[in-house]
Amino acid sequence: MAKAKIYPTCRICDKLNAEGTHCAIFGALTTGQVDNTAVGNACSKSGDYVRMLHAKPNEYNLGRTPAGKPIVDEEESQLLVFDADDETKGFQERHGMSLEEWAISTFGEKKPE
Repeated sequence: MAKAKIYPTCRICDKLNAEGTHCAIFGALTTGQVDNTAVGNACSKSGDYVRMLHAKPNEYNLGRTPAGKPIVDEEESQLLVFDADDETKGFQERHGMSLEEWAISTFGEKKPE
């Protein structure tokens, strides 16, 4: 018998704090984001996901929603879309500079095409 595939979510990741409200990579998380497999999948693809070995997977991690509906891999692999204004304000509050300023300091000026 094949083992059930475990989908990554923040709830079973080592980078989530004990209260389940803050991720070491993404920052503050809502309760909905903690069980969202798209967030965990994005972190997994970037190489930042670290599954806690002692964590017990729940229905989200085994590919089902609480209502029993199967999770569609293709839909869940897409990143969540945030409002650009909220994302910009949140980034500036966390890092003390705008996303554009950070990009310029990290990657240099954008070259004209």
